[in-house]
Amino acid sequence: MELLVYKASAGSGKTFTLAVEYIKLLILNPRAYRQILAVTFTNKATAEMKERILSQLYGIWTEDPDSDAYLKRIIEETGKQTDEIRKSAGIALSYMLHDYSRFRVETIDSFFQSVMRNLARELELSPNLNIELNNSEVLSDAVDSMIEKLAPTSPVLAWLLNYIDERIADDKRWNVSEEVKSFGRNIFDEGYIEKGEGLRQKLIENPEIIKNYRRELKEMETEALEQMKGFYDQFEGELDGHALTADDLKNGSRGIGSYFRKLNNGILGDDIRNTTVEKCLSDEKNWAAKTSPRYEDILRLAADSLMPLLNEAEKFRSRNNKIVNSCRLSMQHLNKVQLLANIDEEVRQLNRENNRFLLSDTNALLHQLVKDGDSSFVFEKIGTNIRNVMIDEFQDTSRMQWGNFKLLLLEGLSQGADSLIVGDVKQSIYRWRNGDWGILNGLNDRIEHFPIRVETLKINRRSETNVIRFNNELFTAAVEYLNTLYKNELSTDCEALQKAYSDVAQESPKEKQMGYVKVSFLEPDEEHDYTEKTLISLGEEVEQLLSSGVKQNDIAILVRKNKSIPRIADYFDKTLQYKIVSDEAFRLDASLAICMMIDALRYLSDPENRIARASLIMNYQLKIKGFEGELDALLTGAPKELLPEAFIENIKTLRLMPLYELLEELFSIFEMNRISAQDAYLFAFFDAVTDYLQSNSSELDSFIRFWEETLCNKTIPSGEIEGIRIFSIHKSKGLEFHTVLLPFCDWKMENETNNQLVWCTPAAAPFNELDIVPVNYSTQMAESVYREDYLQERLQLWVDNLNLLYVAFTRAGKNLIVWSRKGQRNTMSELLTAALPEVARRNGTEWDGEEPYEQGELCPSSEEKKKISDNKLTRKAEKLPVRMESMRHEIEFRQSNRSADFIKGIEEEESDDRFINRGRLLHTLFSAIETEKDIDTAIERLIFEGVIGSRKVEEEIREVTHKAFSMPEIQEWYSGRWQLFNECAIIYKEDGVLQTRRPDRVMMQNGQVVVVDFKFGKPNKKYNKQVQGYMQLLTRMGYTNITGYLWYVDEELIQKVEKR
Repeated sequence: MELLVYKASAGSGKTFTLAVEYIKLLILNPRAYRQILAVTFTNKATAEMKERILSQLYGIWTEDPDSDAYLKRIIEETGKQTDEIRKSAGIALSYMLHDYSRFRVETIDSFFQSVMRNLARELELSPNLNIELNNSEVLSDAVDSMIEKLAPTSPVLAWLLNYIDERIADDKRWNVSEEVKSFGRNIFDEGYIEKGEGLRQKLIENPEIIKNYRRELKEMETEALEQMKGFYDQFEGELDGHALTADDLKNGSRGIGSYFRKLNNGILGDDIRNTTVEKCLSDEKNWAAKTSPRYEDILRLAADSLMPLLNEAEKFRSRNNKIVNSCRLSMQHLNKVQLLANIDEEVRQLNRENNRFLLSDTNALLHQLVKDGDSSFVFEKIGTNIRNVMIDEFQDTSRMQWGNFKLLLLEGLSQGADSLIVGDVKQSIYRWRNGDWGILNGLNDRIEHFPIRVETLKINRRSETNVIRFNNELFTAAVEYLNTLYKNELSTDCEALQKAYSDVAQESPKEKQMGYVKVSFLEPDEEHDYTEKTLISLGEEVEQLLSSGVKQNDIAILVRKNKSIPRIADYFDKTLQYKIVSDEAFRLDASLAICMMIDALRYLSDPENRIARASLIMNYQLKIKGFEGELDALLTGAPKELLPEAFIENIKTLRLMPLYELLEELFSIFEMNRISAQDAYLFAFFDAVTDYLQSNSSELDSFIRFWEETLCNKTIPSGEIEGIRIFSIHKSKGLEFHTVLLPFCDWKMENETNNQLVWCTPAAAPFNELDIVPVNYSTQMAESVYREDYLQERLQLWVDNLNLLYVAFTRAGKNLIVWSRKGQRNTMSELLTAALPEVARRNGTEWDGEEPYEQGELCPSSEEKKKISDNKLTRKAEKLPVRMESMRHEIEFRQSNRSADFIKGIEEEESDDRFINRGRLLHTLFSAIETEKDIDTAIERLIFEGVIGSRKVEEEIREVTHKAFSMPEIQEWYSGRWQLFNECAIIYKEDGVLQTRRPDRVMMQNGQVVVVDFKFGKPNKKYNKQVQGYMQLLTRMGYTNITGYLWYVDEELIQKVEKR
């Protein structure tokens, strides 16, 4: 038994190797899948791995030629006969398909989630626990909740005010909610989780600890600075006592006086010990200019007191500089540390209240259990049947995850089963997600007492020979350059970096030398800044590629930061008219229909929200109604004239609707089905709304906040859309492209930003009074008690950024084209400039940096014939068009039988309202009848709807109706020769307010208009006024030949109504 570690550089067939190893175990034992746990990092990689294993088992079983490579490798490694392997593959496939739930290829997160559910009882967690994946949403809620709870005496308020004071002093924004949330993300950092428990306990036991710590460090800093100021005072005093000034010394104000002024100003760094200082320390003659009238006096003063003073200052400067830097670095985030502990507690409290557990906490909890010696118990709950563990993308594993997995690996190894790890240190680019490349880099020959066998996959099947050779030479030279920098400073090799890139050299299986590489260095000129120059050059290169036969779909632009994507996409869209396809373009907030729905929700939530109202009106009128007038009219017009009537009139009703039904209703009201190419967005959006409603209410403000903070960033797959693709380097990992363009290849080797926090555990007193201290990464750390932390973090940053370059460069299959900025120090530009001459030398050429570096010849796109596979499991599903429509649910709940009287227990005959109810019923019936033939159908409908609830009522209604329709005038009106408007609303404006009137029946024929109103009681003159009102409205609508009638049904009387 052994742990097999595959070091799989880019394009070396990592998935193939993993699938072979998995299938090999199945060939030896067709039920082995029950004992294998294979984990990777993304759902996409999991699906790909499952599909690969199942499809290749099927291919081997059915003798598919596409699976011959797998078969050949398995024969080599197992020594079994072909027929035996094919038979075992078929048996294993059958077992797996009929026992699919035990085929465990899953993400690390889903694995730990299942572990947590198994341990719920022992950990006193609820069995119906909600596992929350979205840390940022929980954090946002916690910070908002913490701020809401602030009271005048709250210590949190004092910390916040101190923090705000600091921000104002630094001339920064004082609205710190977002800043606190940003800093609050550190509670999910493994550095804080692992080392912060002691600090949290100390803060609970002694709330004054931070205050005392700050006071002590402030006193140390002041004392050190005062001591150095004392040397300046002595220097000035000596000169003054001899009627001299610093200007009288050699080089005047730029001479040695400058050194002492810097000491007075608290500038104590090693860089102030310049050549002047060195000379003044060595010889008194360097203190005075030979032309000075007091040359001899200055020499004597220098020898007697100034040189000893300078020596003394230098003796204390370095020590005091270390103290000052250490104090300043330690105090920088102290206010935030207190806030962080409070945010952490608030998150825990909210999780308890909501029966919620953060997925990010599972690693920490399991890690704690394992560390506390409960490993056998944890293993038992995870499942003792796991023997073989396979971990993909191991370079992205965190320390806590490795601690938990190690337990499984060792258990399997102790049972005589092999396990497998696949990874590549050079592709570790997720340290911000706690990934630690040092774990893979540190695996040597043993894991405890079990052997480790390391295999390197050397053959690159992705890239052409010239691209492979360029990357081999470039990264070898780059590592040599960085190692030289490291060695010059520390007098030792950077062994971790050298080991990480020891397997960088790859081999090509292709004999033909193909592939193209070009690296250009740009600088701004009078007309264009660097960004504009890069965009222009990028555009020209794309046009050149297209004219040389490279297809748009074969081109991918990779960028270091997402914020570069809109700028590039905008330039290509507006200047060059090329289609750019990016995830940014496929975010949900790129959908017009969804944005309109969200604006409608904002407007419903707050009718005074002018921005939401204006956006909704503009989009509705311009994009749906095709408005072509002046835009001012849309911005100044009244909403009731510019938005759908059904929306404006029903605002109160809409506000009370459940969220999902409300969104469907908005989709219909605003006729969003008329907007093209929205369906994919809408499906994803409504799915997300369904998920949201599983654990949230329909409250509008909460959903709007969820949209703004989380959901708007969700993306949908771009699919097979034609166009040049653009990705961040992080998103491109695992992908490959025919031609890769890499603009802005000039990111820093070391990121000195406020977000680059290092969690340090100081060893020296009094700094170690806090268990951990958050320190901003900067060169100041090198001259402080945090020097070792600085060197470690710098190495991490070097590897992080070099790995980003490696991932970007190794995505290219045929062509790699790069742009960097000329003469940029401490960036990728410096690294490329240093490495390229060595690359050129190894290729027998020279490169002086003036012209772009080029290697090989451009490869055009090739016409690839799509082969239809015989393997049923690898065939792509045929895509069918899908369209979203919102179907209106005209469902009305009616009280059946005898209306409310039935509920009250009153018989209909005894009811006071029986005559009113009968009149309503007959009115409903007569309004539903268009011609005499419709009578029976209309009555059946009312029986079905429960309006007619008894046989007795039915017989009475039939008798009344047939009797009424025996009158000649009625037979004429219901003959079918008239154009009918039954119960149709007439909308009109009165005193500036929209009003609605609804006549029972309006009939038109040959210019004649007849208005009829049904009455089921005694004749009354007041009804005439009602019909006259209808006639007047129809006259205003432009009709002239209008006659009005009142039909008293029970009285068998038709009364003509005269116009007013």
